[in-house]
Amino acid sequence: MRRTTIRSFKEGQDEDIWIELVNIYYTRYHGEEYEPMDRDDIEWFENTPWWRNTNPLIAEISDRPVGIIVPRLDKAYSPPKGFIWTFAVRPEIEGSEVERALLEQAISWLSQKGAKEVQTTARDTMKKRILLYKSKGFKPIRSFSIMRLKKEEVPSSVQLNPYVKLRRAYPLKKEEDLKVLNDIYNDAFLEHFNFRPTSPEEMRAWFKHEKYENFVLLAILEDRPIGFIRASVSRGIHELKFKRGYIFLICVLKPYRRKAIGTTLMIEGIKWLLSKGVEVIELGVDDENPTGAKRLYEKLGFKTVYKSLTFLKRL
Repeated sequence: MRRTTIRSFKEGQDEDIWIELVNIYYTRYHGEEYEPMDRDDIEWFENTPWWRNTNPLIAEISDRPVGIIVPRLDKAYSPPKGFIWTFAVRPEIEGSEVERALLEQAISWLSQKGAKEVQTTARDTMKKRILLYKSKGFKPIRSFSIMRLKKEEVPSSVQLNPYVKLRRAYPLKKEEDLKVLNDIYNDAFLEHFNFRPTSPEEMRAWFKHEKYENFVLLAILEDRPIGFIRASVSRGIHELKFKRGYIFLICVLKPYRRKAIGTTLMIEGIKWLLSKGVEVIELGVDDENPTGAKRLYEKLGFKTVYKSLTFLKRL
């Protein structure tokens, strides 16, 4: 008879289990497009402010690891809000009672810690995972488009803002740059889905992942910083089959939108990524983004390749 257990993650011991399970699960849905998790990813996460309020759990069948889930309590919300950050299982237990028990235990921990709701996501092709979430009372509340631009489809001519000045920002070297970026972000995203203020410590953590090279460009108008873009690429891009770069973040303060400043930043981010050898540029956008950002991306040639669905369960 097979014995099933769910236990806590042991830091310094279980990292390879985490990596193996995540890579098996996500390769199943992303194929060769998936960029494998490695030790750099785990070490980065374990040194971020988000790690403090997580409780990774591992499911085992007869001592063989078959699944991992990483619930996180975000105390910056009032009341605290729970998130499922990672949830990966071996193919043979997808849709099983073991997977269900892993989710139930994560929800229970978040509830005990004071969370009043739990949020999670799934790719639109993860049919069994979506069914599991719905069976546990999660409701779909939002969809995000994952969009891509191929290098051969980059537009040759677009309207730019001739007045905005651009300069590189170095948030890990210059504290003032970090503060400026943090202030712009918290102002520009105030009306966006799921917003809560991001601390300077959290923003610094974004840029500290040594696996990625970052390009951060500030937009300045009349001596005032009014927006920025963050583009990133794996330092091992030339070793990857799917040579992808990311636009992780772009924001412009509300009074300065619809002035081609976002377009100007995007073009510079795209140019930098292409210079690093990427063949595809990827970004994600809320389908209900209040700024209409999706239209900008479509104008630049980005096309939706799949949806990331957001679910919420009230406790």
